Amino acid sequence: PSTVLFVGAGIAGAAQNPDWLSTSLNQSLPHAQITVAPDYEIALIGAHGERYGVLVLSGTGSAACGINASGESAHSGGWGYLLGDGGSGYWLGLEMLKSASRVADGCMEETSLYQQTFTHLKISAPEELISWIYNPDRNNREISQMAPLVLACAAAGDLEAYRIVEDGAEHLYQLYLSVVKRLDFANPPVMFAGGLLSSDTLLRRLLMQKIGLEKVPAPKFSPVEGAALMANISKDIQLKS
Repeated sequence: PSTVLFVGAGIAGAAQNPDWLSTSLNQSLPHAQITVAPDYEIALIGAHGERYGVLVLSGTGSAACGINASGESAHSGGWGYLLGDGGSGYWLGLEMLKSASRVADGCMEETSLYQQTFTHLKISAPEELISWIYNPDRNNREISQMAPLVLACAAAGDLEAYRIVEDGAEHLYQLYLSVVKRLDFANPPVMFAGGLLSSDTLLRRLLMQKIGLEKVPAPKFSPVEGAALMANISKDIQLKS
């Protein structure tokens, strides 16, 4: 069989343990030159087709990352649901539940989003929100799956749902701004990734307005192909050195 000489691996948490990950992969591929990067970096390289540009991601979680012409990289977000993930699917779903609790307390006016929350969860009384959210079997994906309902209500004119989506877009915009400022990046090419930004959602349109984008090109390649591109870039650098 042919010998594998170059490997690109994009793994969540790679920024925290790059040496350990490289060593682990080298045990299986002792002859390979291995390049390890966070999963968001291979998504950026795949989307742009090169190691350059900015990527904003919103799916179950949220993050932004960028690589400038000097090869410097920066990222913002990716802290997980307890510390961050503003503008993500989980965040939108959780904001929907928080909104329902505030309406139930009489702190906010009821909108259609409130009743949609009960219909979606198949519950009839506000008190049942507590048992639903604190159920030990509850997982983050179930909360993330409420995001399309928030987007649909916002698109239909529900003011509370629109507020949530607009706040989510602002969270993502701040992630983008953080990366751009740290890299001193003027008018960088921008790509989007993740389920909530991969199609024409209200969240995506509001974020585009904040950034000042008229359109966002479709990603050139997938994250997996981005890992292969990263390995190829590393190979070219090694051959030149």
